[in-house]
Amino acid sequence: MTFGQWVVELFKDERGMISIKPVVAFMGAVFLCGTMLWNSFSTQDIAPADSLTNAVMVIVAIGLGADSLDKFSLKGKKSDDENTSE
Repeated sequence: MTFGQWVVELFKDERGMISIKPVVAFMGAVFLCGTMLWNSFSTQDIAPADSLTNAVMVIVAIGLGADSLDKFSLKGKKSDDENTSE
């Protein structure tokens, strides 16, 4: 498996389709890391508001948490059981 295929597999759900939740969470995490990196070399007067940074952090946490719950939910296991019984 190449690196590109591995990255695409990270964003797939239990059905093998690309899910928007991990994509949004990954983009938010990249923006948070970029913001923290940029602010470490800039002055305090151009830093984003704490509420904005916290809002992006909550979106990332919910996106990752919802994706993790989907992977371990009974709904996904039931559909797997139905597919194997056929």
